[in-house]
Amino acid sequence: MDLTMQMKSAELLMNFLRHDTEKIPLYGFVLQKERFVPKENTAPLERSTPEAEGVPSGAIERFYKTIEAQADTTACHAITILRHGKVIAEGAYAPYTLEVPHMLYSMSKSVTGLAVGIACDEGYLDINERLVEIFPEYVTNSNAKILKAHTLRHLLTMSSGIRFNEVGSGLDENWMKMFMQSVPKFEAGTEFDYNSLNSYVLAAAVVKRTGMSLVDFLTPRLFEPLGIRYHEWEKCPMGIEKGGWGLSLTAEDAAKLGQLCMNMGRWNGKQIVSEEWIRQATSVQIKTPNGEMKHGYGYQIWMSGGGAYQFNGAFGQYAVIFPQYDAVAVIYSGSTQLFAKTSLMQLLDSCFWACSDRELAPYPPGYDSLKAYLAKLVFSPEPERKGLGTDKIAFNKIRSLLDGREFRLFDNYGSLFPQPLQNVHGCYSKGADIIRFSSTEKGLAVTFYEQCERNTVYIDMDGGFTDSVFIMKEEQHLVSTRGIWSAGENEACITLFTSFLETPDTRIIELRILNGSIEAVFDETPTAEGATKMLLELVGLVDDNSMKRLLPAMKHVPGMSESTITDIVKKYAAPRSFGREIHLHQCIFPICSKAKN
Repeated sequence: MDLTMQMKSAELLMNFLRHDTEKIPLYGFVLQKERFVPKENTAPLERSTPEAEGVPSGAIERFYKTIEAQADTTACHAITILRHGKVIAEGAYAPYTLEVPHMLYSMSKSVTGLAVGIACDEGYLDINERLVEIFPEYVTNSNAKILKAHTLRHLLTMSSGIRFNEVGSGLDENWMKMFMQSVPKFEAGTEFDYNSLNSYVLAAAVVKRTGMSLVDFLTPRLFEPLGIRYHEWEKCPMGIEKGGWGLSLTAEDAAKLGQLCMNMGRWNGKQIVSEEWIRQATSVQIKTPNGEMKHGYGYQIWMSGGGAYQFNGAFGQYAVIFPQYDAVAVIYSGSTQLFAKTSLMQLLDSCFWACSDRELAPYPPGYDSLKAYLAKLVFSPEPERKGLGTDKIAFNKIRSLLDGREFRLFDNYGSLFPQPLQNVHGCYSKGADIIRFSSTEKGLAVTFYEQCERNTVYIDMDGGFTDSVFIMKEEQHLVSTRGIWSAGENEACITLFTSFLETPDTRIIELRILNGSIEAVFDETPTAEGATKMLLELVGLVDDNSMKRLLPAMKHVPGMSESTITDIVKKYAAPRSFGREIHLHQCIFPICSKAKN
């Protein structure tokens, strides 16, 4: 990391440690998300039965059940399986639905790779073209010689060696300038080094040469021909799609992209991407280190062994293509692992061990069993908490105890908004200030006052899910909440599970109210621990030694004498706050006039 990057990283870290959220990222907040509006699926994939496509229904059901048995690590939200281009199984884990687009994280890279392929097919780009030729405005006397060998191919294969990585999303608004001025780690093309900013520069190259945004370029060439309904893509502060992340798609639309690759770039008789590009993109272009993804890397696509390949995103987002079986599987998850280390590929492969190239005889009992199972899928981020449940007698005690009461939290870092979502959108919160309870016809409303916003979750006394919309800095998020509870003498214990339906994230808030005091614990899945570690790694703090190197510059930060990475992670992983009951006339801080119901 060069000196400029080190200084900016240290500044970002100090703001993070001070909880100075208005200065994270360093250039301020950039709106990334508006409210989801449903759209009609005008070009659905054909539906079929597993047996009609040569797959036993029982094999599919066993796969779903095995995945559910690993829910503590996989935490699936939706699974869609295709064979011969037809949907043979699909299911969403309530409250998630198949109609709501889901954040893809790094699955977006593979779509960016397709965009580059189309741009090359049309003559806008050449993968052997040098970056200094595409972006001459960022060439200086100091970097011209260093970058002269870097081409689009190096970006496509994650072999550029450029040091500037995801940290750029928080350090400077001009990501291209920072990328082009960064000193490489090694000679271009000699090693594999995964870096999402490679994908961003690919997106920027398409934008530069076509004169269109990435979405505008892809809409008539890819999205519309495939009938993809949702194609909003988050943008950098300079207005360029992020490329390496930021795209959201429904599971069916992601499956269409997988099938397009299976079809060697053809869709409904039209060549969308050249066959040669698909052939190269889905074959090993560079070796990858041994480990979970050891089979090599193509053009923004991971190889999976046995001829299979995949689009892959953080926290368990997959589109896996199996040419040997003519099958595609899309899995959306909220895995507790940043990059899931599971036997997923083996499990998926086992679905098709018994498949046939010919139609199987119908087996109604097996198919009916599969349909019944898929209709009852429920997402459970963790087992029910001991002593908590959905007892209505206990609930009525709680409602009577809490109706109309307000509590102020002190020194609280906990937010309604999960830490990974804050990190990705740069939408950092100072934490909730006030919690208010009010009775409703079906249960209880819990309102959180936070950073000039007022958001309410609803508890159904029957223990079901209740949908609502959260707003933070004008970003609107579709959520669904369920609650479990217990009641004692002058005491209420409530746990809220709020799933952000367009993301992998679920916020888990534990509330314990006794007399005039409240204790609140803000937990989540995927864990904030993983998200915080991700943020620290992005600023170059991969271990305690790297932290100690920055300590001299941070001595004035409270509590930073000999703090370690572990200490920082613990502080932000599951914030615990205490508070007292207040009344309106006792409120000693202003509630922002922007607060909304």
